Amino acid sequence: MTRAEAREYMMTVAFQMDALNNFDIDKEEKFLGFALGKQKEYCSDIFSILCNKKDEIDECIQKHCVKWDIKRMPKTDIAILRIAVAEILYAEVPSAVSVNEAVELAKKYGEESSPSYINGILGAIVKAKESTKKKD
Repeated sequence: MTRAEAREYMMTVAFQMDALNNFDIDKEEKFLGFALGKQKEYCSDIFSILCNKKDEIDECIQKHCVKWDIKRMPKTDIAILRIAVAEILYAEVPSAVSVNEAVELAKKYGEESSPSYINGILGAIVKAKESTKKKD
């Protein structure tokens, strides 16, 4: 499994977790039960971030949405955004890679407008992160 495939897999996991309203860290085996090969550590890390930082991730997404309420977004788009924001804020993944991969997932799974507004939201998050980093 490549990193891109692992990211796509984790997008489906995030979607399932949202559908079941189950962000319980103790359910990792349930959600990640099968062999993930070289990407097992990445998937486990992202799962842990989603479980432990979901509220912060959602607040960050909502803060950078323009005229959108996260509760009204398509569930696939929210799953894509959560994975990307988890990577941008909490994982050691270059922001440009996270944004690009999220846009590609949005092209594949989202609505026609999904890639552009996901790119916009993530761009604003990256800009805010870099701005905060410069102040430190």
